[in-house]
Parts: sequence; C-alpha cells; structure tokens
Amino acid sequence: MYTKKQFQLLKDFAAKNDALFDLGITATDSFTGEIGEFIACQHFKLTKSGRSNKAVDGVAANGERYQIKSKVISASNFSHTISNLQPDLFDKLVVVYLDTHYKLLQMLVIPVSEIPVSVFRITKANVSKFESIDKVKIPLKFQKALTDFANSFTALHVNGIIRSRRIVGDIGEFYACKKLGLLISENQTEKGIDARHPNGLTFEIKTRWVYESDRRISEVRRLNNLVGKTADYVIVVTLDRSFECSGMWIIRMKNIANPKSANLKIINNTPGVKNIIPSKISWLQTGESFQGFETVVSKPLSPKTIARKKKISINPIEAFRPQIPVAENKMSIIQQIIIAVVIIAFVYLVAFKW
Repeated sequence: MYTKKQFQLLKDFAAKNDALFDLGITATDSFTGEIGEFIACQHFKLTKSGRSNKAVDGVAANGERYQIKSKVISASNFSHTISNLQPDLFDKLVVVYLDTHYKLLQMLVIPVSEIPVSVFRITKANVSKFESIDKVKIPLKFQKALTDFANSFTALHVNGIIRSRRIVGDIGEFYACKKLGLLISENQTEKGIDARHPNGLTFEIKTRWVYESDRRISEVRRLNNLVGKTADYVIVVTLDRSFECSGMWIIRMKNIANPKSANLKIINNTPGVKNIIPSKISWLQTGESFQGFETVVSKPLSPKTIARKKKISINPIEAFRPQIPVAENKMSIIQQIIIAVVIIAFVYLVAFKW
C-alpha cells in the first residue's frame, strides 16, 4: 500500500525509535510525552515512576513528586489547558514545550499550590509568573539519538506517511481506509469516529504496534476508550516492527461485551469478528473472512462529500457513452431548422418555375 521508499522510511523510523528505547528515553508509542519526561528527569535528576502511577512521573531525591506534561508547538504560543490532574497526588507540575524537531523551547515549573482543581490553564496572563527553564544539559549520545529520531519523523511527514504525531494511529487508519474504501473523518471534535464509508457506516480504528521486544507485553495491550462510543464498527489493526500490517479485523461495536477492559484478545472471543488481512501473530486468530457490509444506514454520505474527499469512480460503459452539451444540442436544432427552411424554399422555387 505504501511505496518502496515509504516502507524504507518506516523501517528507518522504527530503528531510530528502538535506539531511544535502548537508551531508556521511550518505553511506549507516546513519543512526545516520554521525550518531555526524559528532558525533565535529566534536569531535575528525577527517578522515573512506574507506568502504574499515572499522577506521578518522577520523584526527586528529597521526595518531591513531579507530574510532567509535554506539548509540541510550532510558534511561541505557550497557552495550554491541562485536564484530569490530581493535585493531591503530586507536588510540582512541569510543562515541557518542544519544537517540531523535539528540541526544548521552554519548561515551566508550577507548584501544586497554584493548581486547586483538576483543570489548569496556562495563558499569556500567567505564564510569566512561573519558573522557566530553556536550557537543559543532555549527554551527547542522547542528543544525537533525539536528533536522528526527529529527522526520521520529519521524513515520514514530508513524504505523506503520517498527518499528525499519532504515528501508529495514522498508519493504521491509512491501511484500514485503503482496504475498505473509507474516508478519514475530518472533524477532530467528533470523538470515536475515525472514518466513514460512503454508505454512511461509521468506524473507530484501533491500531497497535505488536512485535516481540522488552517494550511491552503485547497479549494484553488495551484497546482504550471504547466505552459509550457510537461508531457502528471497530477496526483493529496490528503492525509489525517495520510498521507493515500484520493483521486487520472488523467488529460490530455492539458485540463487544466489556468495552471498559477490552484488549487485543477480543479478536479471539467476540461474536461476529471478521478478518480483513490475515493474522501474522501466533496468538491472534485469523478467523472468518470479511465478505462485505450487511448493513447500509439510512443517511449515506452525499455525493458532494464523497467527491470532495476522493475521486469519483466512473463506470466504463458510462465513460464511453457520447454526451452532447446543452448549448451544443440547442445549436444542432437551430441548424436543422435552417436546413429545413432552405430545402422548402428550394422546392417552392422549382415548383413555381415549372
């Protein structure tokens, strides 16, 4: 589905990401967050917390608990709204701002006393009151690994492989839409609808990067945020180390028995699961092949919407059927009338002469 060049760029990105993992910079697919955490931990000499402790990302030698949030920005706009905070569980909030090449722009340190509730807003009015850091000493080998990673990421974006910093998600959505003829949802505020079919059916697409490594225990990888979703179907996509598709399945959303605790193994035990791309993963069953959609909703996408998002296919028979433009058709009728008048006049003159 990708070109040879694009696949090579994906393989290069996988290698660069593995280099960050080997250095302890990243451990999951949340690249931006983990790079920000690494920079903050380097500066404040923090010990990283386990992943089970969601409220605390690092602990200082004196016992102070740090919550770390990261954001990539393309300009000097430090406005930021942070939600779902638990201020009773940490002592300081650190906000790491990175440029598009993952270089530090600024790091704000906010004491918990400034955060009385679970939502905190950084604005032009209050940004200057917090401690600000714009330089952090990072060992050379870590700097090089981060630079190589950023360059590889930029190459993916420039070559049309990804459209956001949700790299794994973008790649999975690409595979699913190509395979099923879906249209990517352009409405970023419509949570839970990643794509639509021209017949009106809606889809949420979940992608997981699954391969043997110390990075994760793949068999229990969660499929998060399925509770209360309204999409007709969930499409599950798995990717191998080089980001090639290693399996794809489609599941009716209403068939998922426990969406709150869903993980990859729902593929093996959910009624009605259909396979789109055969599984290359030993513990995920290929299952019954997908043959097409049984349901068509009452409000399919309008032809104008479909045409705006992709080229409209043309029936070969229709393509070769001659079409006469309206203006040209009117001209043809006028010409016929003139010819008829000339013929009648000629006949009349001949008859009169005789």
